[in-house]
Order: sequence, then C-alpha cells, then structure tokens
Amino acid sequence: MIFLKCSTDCRSLVRLVHENSNPQYPEYSNFLSRLKTFDSYPTRSRQDKYSLAECGFTYTGTGDLVQCHYCGVLLEKWEENDEVWQQHAMHNPECVFVLLYKGAQFIENVKNEFNNITSNNRYNNSQVHICKSESYDVVG
Repeated sequence: MIFLKCSTDCRSLVRLVHENSNPQYPEYSNFLSRLKTFDSYPTRSRQDKYSLAECGFTYTGTGDLVQCHYCGVLLEKWEENDEVWQQHAMHNPECVFVLLYKGAQFIENVKNEFNNITSNNRYNNSQVHICKSESYDVVG
C-alpha cells in the first residue's frame, strides 16, 4: 500500500515537472546570472541578494521586488525574518524550481505551517506580498 501511494505521488511529481519543464526566463537558469541582476539591489534591503538568487529570484530593479526566473512569481516587501525558500514555496507551491531544490515534503510542510497559522488567526509571521505575475525587465 505504501509503495502504491509513493508511486502515485512520484507520477504526479513527474507530470508536474514535465508540464512545467521550461523556465519562464531561461537566461537566468544559473546562479551567477541571477546574482548579476542584483548589482543595483538596495543595500538596506532586509534580504541579502545571495539568498534571493539562490532561491531562484532575479531583481526587477524596483524597490525590493524580485521575480522567480522559473515560475515568474513576484514577491516584495520582505521582512528581515522571512525565510526565502519558505516564502517562495508558500506563494507558489507549484514552482518546479522549489520542488527540484527543496522537495515535495518541504513544500507540503510550508503549506501545512501556513494553514495552521492562518487557522489559528495568528498569521503575522510573514509580510511578504505577492504581486500579479507579469513580465519585468530585469536589471543586469
């Protein structure tokens, strides 16, 4: 029984990766190309550019607005205590980049934590705002 469940989960993961196998911005598929977009990133920002680039983000050139090179999600208004991978997974749990780097269990844990916090009306852990996914000219 457990094997069948794993096989079903694996098949759905493979399908998700297959259906979303191409990043929206393939020119930023490697870390250094993403990091280069942060050359004009505000030095007073609450998140460091290395963590953001590692988690798949490029800098848009506006405030602290970043965009995932893979799924295109836009996030802004970062707080100092925000964990970048968690924010990415919470705001787009279907991002293949997060899935490949962190795994399905990590995404599930983030979703469960978010649901527990919101159901207890204590959600004030993260103030990151998601923006409508649209194209931005990335600085770099």
